[in-house]
This record gives sequence, C-alpha cells and structure tokens, in this order.
Amino acid sequence: MDRTETPAPYAMPDPASLPPDRSGWAVEPARAALLILNPQNHFLRVLRERSAPVSQLVSSVALLCESARAAGIPVLYTLAGADSRTAGRGTAFGHPALLRGGDAREVAAEIRPRVGDSLLTARRFSAFAGTRLRHRLAELGRDQPVIAGVFARTHVLLTAADAAMQDLEPFVVADAVADRAPDQHRMAVDWIAATCGAVRGVRGVADAFGGTPAG
Repeated sequence: MDRTETPAPYAMPDPASLPPDRSGWAVEPARAALLILNPQNHFLRVLRERSAPVSQLVSSVALLCESARAAGIPVLYTLAGADSRTAGRGTAFGHPALLRGGDAREVAAEIRPRVGDSLLTARRFSAFAGTRLRHRLAELGRDQPVIAGVFARTHVLLTAADAAMQDLEPFVVADAVADRAPDQHRMAVDWIAATCGAVRGVRGVADAFGGTPAG
C-alpha cells in the first residue's frame, strides 16, 4: 500500500458481535438520559487521523439525539475545556490535549446541542468527576445514562464505571463510541459489559427510545 494513502477506518461492532449482556436491564424512556462525551471537532480529527470510523460515529450519535429529543428524553453533553491543568493529566497518558484555536472546541455540526440540552464542562475522564452531572440527572429524574461519544477506553469506560458505583444503570452504545484503534474500542466495550454496564447497538437503543426523528 502507498504509505501516503489514508488507511481505511476500522469497522464499528455489529449487533451480532456484541458481548453477552449480564445486566438484565432494558432501556426505559422514562428513566433514560442520553449522555454524549467530547463530540468536539479536534477530537474527531484526531480519531480520523488514526482511522477511526468517525462518519459512522457522528451518524449514530445524530440518530440517538434525534430519537431522544423526539421522545422527550433529555440530552446532555460533556465538553472538554482548554484548561492546561486538566489537559496535563490526560497528555501524561498519551491523550490528546484540546487545541484552543479555530473551531477545535466546537461540537461537530451534525450533532450540535440544541435549546433545552444540558452542557457540562468535563474535568476528568469520568463525566461525573468535578461536574454537576449526578445532580443534573437527579433533577431530571433519570437514572439510566445512555453513553455515546469519545474516547471509548477512557471517557466512556470510566464514566460507565462511575455511574455504576453511584447506583445508576449505565448503557453504552457500542457503535456510537470510538477510539483511536479497534482493540481499544473492543477492550472498552467488553470490559463494560463484563463489569458494570449494559452494551447495546444504536438501532436497538433508538427503537427503545421510541421517538420518531423528524424527516
């Protein structure tokens, strides 16, 4: 292969390849809240450079957003800030720091927050650490965070584990998360299913939400 050629993105997991469910949980629209982690342009560009399936990630998150909003299910975003103190912790472990210039901090156009969505600034890998997320879920009367976004092996995995330790029922949408390599993605999905959460596919979750996206 020509070394200048961009490698093809790895394949998202299909429903048949998902790990066995140990939770016994079902997504309940009256209890669910969609939680989208770090869907910012800079991180999506990092993933694309590493040949992650960014187009499918964005389309899956867009489907979840539309289905959730149509069903009256709250949509929450945690967005990374360009804080050098918190960035240092991530970069020490090889994680990309958020750039300050241009549109790096903005959410990808297809999945931008809308009026009524909740926005929180991420402080650590877990979306619960240093944020009002747990309090906001309580305000909304929701105890099933349905998690999508990036990065699977850090933010998604640790947010799901943190949720479980707070007596919530976390769901991770396997084909609406991504990481820089397929083994990292797979490790996160398998670990979550084995230890602390439920893993589902995007179509099943959108159907469970019950909302019919416009158009």
